[in-house]
Amino acid sequence: MLDIRWLEDFIVVAETRNITKAAELRNVTQSGLSRRIQSLENWAGAPLIDRRHAPLELTEAGHKLLDVANEALGRLNGIRRTIREDQNERLRSIRFAAPHILSVTFFPRWLLAIQAKLGSTRLSVTSDNLPGCASLFEDGGVDFVVCLVDANGAILRGAGRPLVIERCASISIGKERLIPLSAPAADGKPLHWLDLNPRLSTSYLAYSRECSLGWAVEDLIARRPDLVQLHSLYDNSLADGLRTMALAGLGVAWLPLTTTHNDIIRGKLVRTGDPQLAIDLDVRLYRPAQRLAKKAEELWSRLTTEGLGALLGPAAFPPDIATTIHAEDVQTLRR
Repeated sequence: MLDIRWLEDFIVVAETRNITKAAELRNVTQSGLSRRIQSLENWAGAPLIDRRHAPLELTEAGHKLLDVANEALGRLNGIRRTIREDQNERLRSIRFAAPHILSVTFFPRWLLAIQAKLGSTRLSVTSDNLPGCASLFEDGGVDFVVCLVDANGAILRGAGRPLVIERCASISIGKERLIPLSAPAADGKPLHWLDLNPRLSTSYLAYSRECSLGWAVEDLIARRPDLVQLHSLYDNSLADGLRTMALAGLGVAWLPLTTTHNDIIRGKLVRTGDPQLAIDLDVRLYRPAQRLAKKAEELWSRLTTEGLGALLGPAAFPPDIATTIHAEDVQTLRR
């Protein structure tokens, strides 16, 4: 079997054309270097050095092997540097996968807090639907999955198959709330009423089937036979898309409080229906059983020992927010 050291020895011999000097540069005895060159010649099946000359000369076979040896070692050393750089970068990085809504609402503030507390850390967030995030997590492509989970378990069930994250350790790192909202009519009341009367109907803006937020909403609707009949004429996979439709007066939509509280404060969107029709969600961080890279483990340790407040600190909101939206909504925003 070829030993890479033999090629390194051979290249130095070819450069110095002297066994004694080459042995010094390779930090090996002269006899030891000679034995390794002989081993390389045995592997090649032909003499590589013409020892009758001083300084030494390469044979025809030696010249052919030298070209290949320089190229091979150059590429191997380059790959080794790349691997080490990637590994060093991996040790300094934290990789997340999360549904798109969290990339918009949660991560901007959270990533800044992580950088402030953990120092120089490369942070990356991959946005996908929940099953896609779980698959990436299972393949080792990310360190953590961050997702929204409802108390009734509809979001985790909605994937249609058990997700690997369900068997993993997790902690709560935030709160969210889905609120049924409508554009206001001229009198400021909801343009689309979410009555508790199944004999009536209203226009409903639904999430597409692949969106995990929609799984929680559809679960609530299924458990409330007293609701008005909901006619879905539009759907969208993104909460931002449904928000735009709701602002245009196209129907009622269950929208995240973190993306709509300014619309509520300004009167562009209003609550519709009973307050109990809101859906409380937990922002959860999932980790694998195996040990993570240094920075990822440090983040998990700080969250589990110091708590989320030590990382984020208190949130600041406009002073008039409590008089404009419900008190329980203010509490959700402050978490």
